Amino acid sequence: MFLLALSCKDIKKNDRKIKNIKTSTNVMKNKKHPILPNNISVQLIDNKGDKIKTANILCHLNIYINSSSYYTYSFIPTNSDGKVNLTKEQIIQNTELKHYYDKTIPLERIPIKFDFIIMDTNLINGMIASMNNYLSVDIESIKLDLKQRGLTESQISLQISTIEEKFKTDKKLLEILENNQNSKTDNSNRMKKITDFWDSESDYNYEIKL
Repeated sequence: MFLLALSCKDIKKNDRKIKNIKTSTNVMKNKKHPILPNNISVQLIDNKGDKIKTANILCHLNIYINSSSYYTYSFIPTNSDGKVNLTKEQIIQNTELKHYYDKTIPLERIPIKFDFIIMDTNLINGMIASMNNYLSVDIESIKLDLKQRGLTESQISLQISTIEEKFKTDKKLLEILENNQNSKTDNSNRMKKITDFWDSESDYNYEIKL
């Protein structure tokens, strides 16, 4: 007869593995994904209720998943009809939700609060000035600075590659910012926004008065 002998240490290890598997299974059972709209549209209107058909008015979306954190989607431009149309996929891919949202797990039935905000012109202008300032920095000057800091040629090459890639991304963002038409919305000092709740995975349509 063949006997399998297990030490007390092996038994404890196996016991921990079983407990970890059970814990992991329970966590997965309890994990749920938040309510997000299938589609959301926001139309800009004036005081008379007429559509403001202006493109490139930049907007900002805050999604409050819980009381301690929220996720942001910024620099959302209106189309030529003065309207923003967003799908669930766009919301996920342009926020930190892309790192953990999983539609295959059960739906969390708690309504989700959000703010949809017309971005402040002064804030945009400040960002444009800041971005123009650092995007004008010469790459050769950056290389020299990194060399003086003691980085090797291979380290400098890696850093420069990362910096150049960020420059490309930020130049595209700068173009969006410079094309903004938000000054056309600044007829008062009040913040122009919508605050509401999503209570189901549906289509939502809103109007925001400027």
